[in-house]
Amino acid sequence: MLIMSQNRKCLFNLEKAGTLFLSSCYGHYEERKPVRVLAAFPLAEDVTEILGEYENEVRAMEVLGEIADEYGNYLRTNGGPLATANFYAQPFAFAPPKVYKMPLE
Repeated sequence: MLIMSQNRKCLFNLEKAGTLFLSSCYGHYEERKPVRVLAAFPLAEDVTEILGEYENEVRAMEVLGEIADEYGNYLRTNGGPLATANFYAQPFAFAPPKVYKMPLE
């Protein structure tokens, strides 16, 4: 699955990521820090990519949940006789190519 960053400048391949996680520990000390959704690469030590930045942890958690839901989506059919031919289609399921766009807010 591909994830487009919040600023729409980066298309990130989720299959290459080690971890997606939240972080509010960065930059200068501020009382109200936004929460970033970050992706870490398994083969590169201390390398992360910022996917998006949200005003609080609750919203950032919702975004992670949306990513997980989109990743788990697949198309399926129960099978049955075809209307256009004398043929019975077997049940099947597949995962179509997916792109998740990080919400702007």
